[in-house]
Amino acid sequence: MAEETKNTKPADEEIEKTAEPTAGEEKQPFFDRGYFTQIFAIAVPSILQQSVLSVGNLFVQDIVNRYGSAVVAGYSGAIKLNTFAINIFMTLGSCLSSYTAQNIGAGKAERIPLGFRTGLKLSAVATVPFVVLYVGFSRRMMGLFLNAESGAAITAGMEFLRIVAPWYLMIVVKLMTDGIIRGAGAMTYFVAATVPDLIIRILFALMFSRNYGSTGIWMAWPFGWIAATVLTLVFYRKVRRQSGDLA
Repeated sequence: MAEETKNTKPADEEIEKTAEPTAGEEKQPFFDRGYFTQIFAIAVPSILQQSVLSVGNLFVQDIVNRYGSAVVAGYSGAIKLNTFAINIFMTLGSCLSSYTAQNIGAGKAERIPLGFRTGLKLSAVATVPFVVLYVGFSRRMMGLFLNAESGAAITAGMEFLRIVAPWYLMIVVKLMTDGIIRGAGAMTYFVAATVPDLIIRILFALMFSRNYGSTGIWMAWPFGWIAATVLTLVFYRKVRRQSGDLA
């Protein structure tokens, strides 16, 4: 018994030593101004971007409302389907944000282009079923929200899907690039790439709707996406230079 007690003493002393804080260890403050500034610098631009999107969508909705309840109902159903697809693409972009931040932090920025290409391939594959469903089976897809009696509303929604869905490959390029820009912490670029999309979409919707009615509103979507994608790719190259990936 005496031997067992003697043997357990060093082990007990070792546990006590481990539990004691080391001399150089500092207590974490309740509020850290440095961390707060970093979070603020990322969060506020994201909030602004979402706010700009919301305000822009209000303007588009106002234009749609001018064409009566059938067009409004059709747009309401079609935009739900569109948002469902876009949210899936955005999730892939969020994965690229984490990937980019980790590689920049680890000093391996040269891996970013590989992640970008992989993200593009995955997202391109993800667009295929949506394009097939929304273009080839648009009537059935609209039937999820509207009954057969709502003929005019279904037609309006079908037109939206058939015009917008083929351009999903364009928007995924923007969303993947957005993911890298956000992961690199270049939030000014991230917000700046969103504004032209909405401005062009609203202006073109106003112009095209004069000659093409409600169909002209849907035609404005691809023009906004093209402008935003081109601008985002320019910002992407700047981010790569800043991270040391490009000479």
